[in-house]
Amino acid sequence: MPRLVYALLCADLIIDRDSNSTSLIRTVEHAVVPALPATLPPLFFVSLWELDSEGGQPFTVSLTLTPPKGEGIMLGIQEVSPGATMLHKMNFQLPGLKVAAEGRHTLSAAIKTDSGWQTKVELPLFVFTGTNAS
Repeated sequence: MPRLVYALLCADLIIDRDSNSTSLIRTVEHAVVPALPATLPPLFFVSLWELDSEGGQPFTVSLTLTPPKGEGIMLGIQEVSPGATMLHKMNFQLPGLKVAAEGRHTLSAAIKTDSGWQTKVELPLFVFTGTNAS
């Protein structure tokens, strides 16, 4: 089973064509909106996975947004067919998340297993209105 090395939210990223190095631009842990409901600016969910030493089997990752109160909304699913390397970078581009409440929202990434989805990371995304930002 793949192991999550890191996961972050950022406003933008650059991937170098020659080295495949990723530069993260403006990491994000909160957003300030003028009023609710609101659509957040575009974000990237950036992750690096370490694959099994046997070369790795294909795996499926889901990304879910859960508001402070309520049910999670699945934002996307990506199926990964590992290549020849032991590391795999996976980025989800999130064009504009819709939020309706202030507080701690959670972006979670999970891997599909035989028994269901296994959460690997939960990243906080705090949402504040302009009058309550600190």
